[in-house]
Amino acid sequence: MKFFRRSKKSSSQLKPSNKSTQDDLERDKYRLYNPQQKEYTNYIAERSSTFAPWLELPSSILERVLSFVCPHCCDDSYETCEQSALEDACMLCDLRDLSHAGQVCKRWRKTSVKMMYHSIRIDSVHYCEREIDLSEKRKRRSRFDRNGLPEDTASARLHLLCRSLREDPTRLGKLVQYFKTPYMLRESSASTLARTIAVLPNLRFVDLPEGLFSDDLAYHTLKLEVQARCPSLRKMTYAGGSERSLEALGRGNVWPNLEVLELTRINMDPATLRYVLASLQRLRALKLSDCSILDDDIFKYNDALPAFPALEEVILIDTPTVTSDGLVAYLSREETQGQLKMLSLSNTGVQPSTLHKVLAHAPSLTTLSIIEQVDSSFPSHSGPIPPLTNWSLQTLRFEITASPATSPYTSITGGYYNYLASSLFAGGLPRLSAVYVRDQNFADNLLGLPPPNPGFACGQQRPSSSSSVGMFNLGNGGLSPSSTGSYSNAPSRFSSKNPFAAALNPPGRPKMLSLNQTLEVFTKGEDDLDWGSIRMDPLDNHGSANNGGRGRGGISASGRPLSSYGLADLGSGWQAGGGGGARKGAVAGTDASGFLAVPGETGIGGHGRKGSASSSSGGTEDLWPRPSSSYGAKKGDRDLWR
Repeated sequence: MKFFRRSKKSSSQLKPSNKSTQDDLERDKYRLYNPQQKEYTNYIAERSSTFAPWLELPSSILERVLSFVCPHCCDDSYETCEQSALEDACMLCDLRDLSHAGQVCKRWRKTSVKMMYHSIRIDSVHYCEREIDLSEKRKRRSRFDRNGLPEDTASARLHLLCRSLREDPTRLGKLVQYFKTPYMLRESSASTLARTIAVLPNLRFVDLPEGLFSDDLAYHTLKLEVQARCPSLRKMTYAGGSERSLEALGRGNVWPNLEVLELTRINMDPATLRYVLASLQRLRALKLSDCSILDDDIFKYNDALPAFPALEEVILIDTPTVTSDGLVAYLSREETQGQLKMLSLSNTGVQPSTLHKVLAHAPSLTTLSIIEQVDSSFPSHSGPIPPLTNWSLQTLRFEITASPATSPYTSITGGYYNYLASSLFAGGLPRLSAVYVRDQNFADNLLGLPPPNPGFACGQQRPSSSSSVGMFNLGNGGLSPSSTGSYSNAPSRFSSKNPFAAALNPPGRPKMLSLNQTLEVFTKGEDDLDWGSIRMDPLDNHGSANNGGRGRGGISASGRPLSSYGLADLGSGWQAGGGGGARKGAVAGTDASGFLAVPGETGIGGHGRKGSASSSSGGTEDLWPRPSSSYGAKKGDRDLWR
């Protein structure tokens, strides 16, 4: 009886189609609330005709504006990922904001993509509060594992970047010039790193594993990939065991555009090394570490060998056979004198007593760093030593410490810092603005001698001791400011017949010493973890006699001596800092004719993010903080990521 069977309809036919009904309701509702507008309006066309000046900005101005959104995209330094990190910013959040800015219009997208792929940086975590929530979401929990295993975010980001670059190598791959990865990522993901580098023909700097620098066989494929795909590389490091690869640079086929070269524990003939360095026409900076085979002959002139190249930065570490005679021979050439800007000496044969010879032959030097451990006092008995003299030096890092073999009860470094203070008083360093010393009491030596008379002295003069009078003489008259000729301080403005001249410089009292320029002194003791900063203002004799102090003091923004090519770990990063996180203070006068070091003013700076741990306090620092409990901060206020 199939004739009486009903045909089943599909469920789609049973349900009424209410799509058109819904559209009609929305249209009627719109017309009800907008009676003046009878027809449909194209809002996209209206928005395109609206004048928006921010959408018509030139590319150069737009790049400048977006650089404040994501500062690390403009990082053109040759420093590693760890050294170039911003202290007060979250790089991943900045990159997210830049990508959101690229969604405004096509013009902004073109500029933002160019900036995002110019300098690529992979970070493992967020340096803000978002990491607390994201770390919990990344854990792969299950029914039997409530804690979960954390995900390797850096490796996942590298895989996603490799996929994006390999899918569009012609447009995105050619934009990448700087590629920085964390240490653990570049050591464990060599294969993925090689696949990513293969599509980056314009790469100038990349973080590579340490085994590649010593010709480790495990990274041989990666090294061949870098040599073949990245001919425009600007910085390379060679460690012990890679002498054959270093010698291949002299042929000119591998990385001919190198600007920065770092050599560590290299055991090579100095003549061969000079041939290799002479073949690099664009070499600007050189760092030699633990190369005991090198001596002064590598810098001296030789008819049979090419000349040592003229460099902007020279860094020598643990080279005891290199003395000041070799540097003087190197700086005797005219092209070298005008090229050298930065010189760093650490545990070399250059003694502080012979440093004046090097400064006399470096007229373009702006930054000098000398770090030595001495086991004997300053050689003042050998005769008068000229003071340090240089008309272009701006930053001096004079870190002299006692050797561990010496007795802790003998003051060996005092004579070295007295020699530095005498050079500052002599006025031979007129452009010097920042000096770094390892003596906590060095700022007191620059206050002038002798100290002002107390108010209860009743006109009686304080008897001067032989140690205080000859503090800056060091046993000879050659270091005294009064015997330096043109470097002596300005004479007094008072005439000899003036009745106030006797009160200013009474008989039997040594002349007051003073600085000739504003100087920021960074001090650090043996037990200190950070640097303390004090600004010293120029002090004339009349102001000291009347006020008994410095008067006003402030804080300058001079940073620690930095390497422009990422060779020396002398600073806090690639950005211009305010003294590398030093404690800042100023020297102020008191009513009791004394000097008091007070904390300096700190401006609101950095690149903090709203709501982050670095900017949640309002951007100001408490100059006189209240003492906290020995137990520490509250549990809710502790920062889990710093």
